[in-house]
Amino acid sequence: MNFFAAVPKELEEAAFIDGANPLQVLTKIFIPISKPVLATVSLFSIVGSWNDFYSGLIYMSKATYYPLMTYIQSLQINVEDLIKQGNLSAVVDSAALGNTNLNAAKIVVAVIPLLLIYPLLQRYFVSGIVVGSVKG
Repeated sequence: MNFFAAVPKELEEAAFIDGANPLQVLTKIFIPISKPVLATVSLFSIVGSWNDFYSGLIYMSKATYYPLMTYIQSLQINVEDLIKQGNLSAVVDSAALGNTNLNAAKIVVAVIPLLLIYPLLQRYFVSGIVVGSVKG
């Protein structure tokens, strides 16, 4: 909202004088200059949705239908269950792995899609910084 409040009214007035209608002013002037803002809001929304694991717990009744973040959050090494199953090799492997390493692996898996999305939006951040730093 603050970004659109800071946009000079002269841009809109000049477009109307040139014969543009309100839809053309929106598509030809306001949307192109607001790409950095839209990219930032989009990235925050994507990260917020991607990291949300609690909604999967609320809305899904079976663990097989959990979203990826909910499934990753529910992963943990339970040595007692492995001992009850009689799987001693898994106990030795899980002792060597440890929860710290498992947590690190979960973080890497969770960050990969965001690392793929960020380079697509980075050019808008850079152009937004350059536009914001130039004083008229």
